[in-house]
Amino acid sequence: MAAPHASETFLDMFGTPTLLWRVLNSVGYEEPPKYTWTESEHAGALPWVDVQITVPPYPNNPEWLGWIVECDGQTPWEGAQVAALEVLLEICQDYGDELVNGLAGSIPRVSVTDTFVSQVGNEPLEMRETLLGYSSSPAMSSMLAVLKLYYVRQDTYIDAMLALQQAQVGQRKLRKRVCKHRKAFMDAQDEIQNYHTALQARRNQVENAVRERNEAQARMMQMTRER
Repeated sequence: MAAPHASETFLDMFGTPTLLWRVLNSVGYEEPPKYTWTESEHAGALPWVDVQITVPPYPNNPEWLGWIVECDGQTPWEGAQVAALEVLLEICQDYGDELVNGLAGSIPRVSVTDTFVSQVGNEPLEMRETLLGYSSSPAMSSMLAVLKLYYVRQDTYIDAMLALQQAQVGQRKLRKRVCKHRKAFMDAQDEIQNYHTALQARRNQVENAVRERNEAQARMMQMTRER
């Protein structure tokens, strides 16, 4: 990541950075994590930033080794929310049992992207055994469903961005080809114009020759009659 333009804790607005700081503080962290960001290449007409969050290791618990996560977004706030969510999910997967009764108790303790939960039978209102392995409460089930939706939309968004980037690359290549062939086209137009000018000049010569011939014939006939 390039030298950051700025850094912020993003605690002035409620979002996943606030939730992350509450969890970290509940286990003993004294300083909230900071988020740094740099401007990235624009996606079409959209501004874009790369955001990095660094959570240092917790000295009083050697198992908490810290996290460094990079995400991106249209604004630093958007990227910070995604980065904080990624750290929250990793904390809950690694230390969920320690936090089950705390602030992160509703966050799933499994990998949301790798978990596939099938709805068995025709009783969707019941908490069936297939779901019990991934959720321990209705609140966690709700969070799991929302996070699954989030990642599905995230995949769609990434595919759209890749398609946009490919279209931009294709557009740049097309522009280069147009510029390259535009000169050849203009040269061909000039050459055609030169041929047209030469043809017109030749036509004028022929017309003048015909007119001179006709005048000469007329004079000869006139002389013949006078004799």
